[in-house]
Amino acid sequence: MSRDNRNFYRAPVSMNIRLSESGDDVSIKFDISNLSEGGVFVKSSILWEPEQEFDLAFTLPGQEKEIKAKGKVARSDDHYSIFVPEQNDSSIPGMGIKFIEISEEDKALIREFLESVNKKD
Repeated sequence: MSRDNRNFYRAPVSMNIRLSESGDDVSIKFDISNLSEGGVFVKSSILWEPEQEFDLAFTLPGQEKEIKAKGKVARSDDHYSIFVPEQNDSSIPGMGIKFIEISEEDKALIREFLESVNKKD
C-alpha cells in the first residue's frame, strides 16, 4: 500500500508513547506525530527493522485510561528534510507502527478521539 492510499484517517497529534520489545520489562519513551485506528508514526532516530514487534502504551489527550496494544514496525524512515512541512511524517525520521493486537474498547477510544479531531479540521 502506498502512503497516498491508506486505510485509515491519520490525525496529526503530539503525545508520548512507551515502547518495549515484547516480553521485555524495559520501555523507551518516544513522541508520536500522528495516530490512526490502524497505528501510529513514532518520531525517532533509533529505528527498528520492519516486522519487529512491540508492546505499546499511550494516553490520548484529555483521557486518563492508558491504551495498550501490540504493534509491529510497518516501515522505517531514516531521512530528514527541512523543506517538507513537519505534519508530513515523511519529513522526519521514525517508524510507522501497525497495531496487531488491541482491545475493542481501546479501538473505540481511538476512533472517538479521531472523530473529535476530524470535526475540528
